[in-house]
Amino acid sequence: MSSTLRDRVSLVVAAAIAGSQLAHGQPYSFIVTGACDDKEHLDGKTFVKMGNTLGGSPWYKATGAEQYVYYDRDCEASGDGTARWLFDKDRPNTTRATDLDGDGKCDYYARFDSVGKSEPPESGTWTMHCNDKWVEKFLVFMETTSTTATSTTVTAGTTGVTTTLAATTAPKAAVAPKLLALSGACDYKSNLNGLTFELQGTTAEGEPYYKSNDMKYYIYHDADCDGSGSAPRWVLDGDRPSALAASDLDGDHKCDNFARLDDAKSPVGPATWRMYCGSQLGWQDVKLTLSEVNKTSTSAKTADSMMVLSSAAGHGSVWVAIAATIFVGTM
Repeated sequence: MSSTLRDRVSLVVAAAIAGSQLAHGQPYSFIVTGACDDKEHLDGKTFVKMGNTLGGSPWYKATGAEQYVYYDRDCEASGDGTARWLFDKDRPNTTRATDLDGDGKCDYYARFDSVGKSEPPESGTWTMHCNDKWVEKFLVFMETTSTTATSTTVTAGTTGVTTTLAATTAPKAAVAPKLLALSGACDYKSNLNGLTFELQGTTAEGEPYYKSNDMKYYIYHDADCDGSGSAPRWVLDGDRPSALAASDLDGDHKCDNFARLDDAKSPVGPATWRMYCGSQLGWQDVKLTLSEVNKTSTSAKTADSMMVLSSAAGHGSVWVAIAATIFVGTM
């Protein structure tokens, strides 16, 4: 069986048992936020549970990437290693008791030492390899499904396997556009026009935040930008938002930004922003447009017969219906 086909079958099997796993407290999938800039490819990634290791711990794979989260009680099989949760580029071998990636050493992106093997920590300080040194980073794992009843139908045979998950809840970042393009800025900030902003992860309130491709600008939602009762708004800022703070996400104790959009559920689409347009014009109402950019990977996802239908349900969550149909021939 090819690795691609194996992953498809594994996803179907994982989906089929998701309801019972959630009942036992193990997240079926989660989004990671809080990684250092050197590992920012992990921020905003959704990790889906693929099964259990030989030791009974769940292991997870990032959607669309060879990145894994799993528990290894002795990552170099030395006999006296420290048990820990790992971020790794290598797929864990579910038939091994230790050194699950089989490399004979502890080589990984990040680790979280723990005697608890039943599920990864919802949040905590991980030791992460960033710019050729190990640093401590506070990571948050935001579960993307809840204990909402799950309806699952499985039909197995030589012709195919069909799995349907219905009415599960997810944070908005789970279906937020991954890439946005900006246009419409005033002349003073014309350098913003044409920039693309990529999804980085979620803030503490569960909102998505974005970073520009030139690494200079961020778009995020701040419930109180100076920490003293200011109105909630989307902001265009030069400072990276904290993924942990509930307000004043850039930590400057003031509402200092390039542009803001008040009282909006999403920054996507055309909208009238309040933008600073230089000393002569000052603050102006400017019609900015943040357009979703579709990457070429969209067609590949369609070929995998995976369709995600989403619609906004208030400010805090969305309803997601996932239908996956995979036809399997001879295995």
